[in-house]
Amino acid sequence: MPTKYSVDTALIEGERIARVWADNPSFGLGEVTLASLQEKLRSMREKRDRVESMRMQLAALTNELGAMATETANIVTRARSGFRAVFGPDSTQYEQAGGTRSSERRRSTPKKGAPATS
Repeated sequence: MPTKYSVDTALIEGERIARVWADNPSFGLGEVTLASLQEKLRSMREKRDRVESMRMQLAALTNELGAMATETANIVTRARSGFRAVFGPDSTQYEQAGGTRSSERRRSTPKKGAPATS
């Protein structure tokens, strides 16, 4: 949920208020006390640290997942090439493995206006 206040800015400003408030104990803010502000700041720092830790874990997992996807894609390419080599480029097995049979490939045609080479 995006907010218009960054966590770091809110912490810095909150800590500044807490320092000034601690120097002026007669200051009051209704139901908000210096102790409740300090507890909220402590809780914010703890949650920020947890979020950063989870971001680090997420980045690591994302990198691992990407590496696994690359490895799997390489295996698929090798297997498809193997089906083509063993069963032929126009085989049903090659098509079932995701390849395009050579008989189904579109033939290239010369562009209009280009001189025909013979």
